[in-house]
Amino acid sequence: MPPQAVFFDLYGTLLVYGDMAAAWSDWLDGLFHRLRSCGLALDPDEFAARCDGLFARPEPPVRSDGMTVYERRLSALCSEIGLGLTLPQVRDAVDASVHAWQKHVTLDAEAIPVLSTVRDSFPLALVSNFDHPPHVHRVLRETGLRDYLDTVVISGEVGFKKPDPRIFSIALERLGLRPDRVIYIGDAPEDVHGSTLAGLVPVRLDRNPGAETPQFDFRADPNGSQRRWSHAGTTIHSLGELLNLIPTISDGENP
Repeated sequence: MPPQAVFFDLYGTLLVYGDMAAAWSDWLDGLFHRLRSCGLALDPDEFAARCDGLFARPEPPVRSDGMTVYERRLSALCSEIGLGLTLPQVRDAVDASVHAWQKHVTLDAEAIPVLSTVRDSFPLALVSNFDHPPHVHRVLRETGLRDYLDTVVISGEVGFKKPDPRIFSIALERLGLRPDRVIYIGDAPEDVHGSTLAGLVPVRLDRNPGAETPQFDFRADPNGSQRRWSHAGTTIHSLGELLNLIPTISDGENP
């Protein structure tokens, strides 16, 4: 049966990773200097050690003040190191660090043309893991991507994170779609695994075959966290290839 919709991942898919070692270095530097102005007493190396794997840690409990997951992570970290911050100070540090990181992530030149073409035939959705949803919404507006998306599902807003299939179910329910009639394009293992668990048709975007997996979290020793992964299903090497793939799926071939 032909597809009814196409869902996309954001980071690594519609947005292209640059030098992520430099991105995390700038993230740490921006965060360190914001917290130093708030009374941080640790030196840069000590602070880096405290930040190691920050985003892989269990999410802190939800609070009544409306903090995002990233804001709660940073608030918990500051409490651990004896630094008490006001909510405005937490949000200022979060904004400074995430913007420093974002400078190393750019819009794929094919993203808007591909979305524009696919949008003529199919509804589109974004399903993204991200701990600070306001930043994602800002990026979508600034890049123009939001204009092409019928719905946006961000883990930090809905409480489920890929590969949990429930994050895909939310997008399916919003658009009234069957999972087996939806293609999901993503670049990471959780994209393929999660969309498969949810019953969608996964397509992996692999721009650099054989390359190491981008650094998805801050690590004090970045070389120790790099790895490779493989996927036996359908793989494309550029967003533009999606336009040739969809007619194949529509003809009834299973990617």
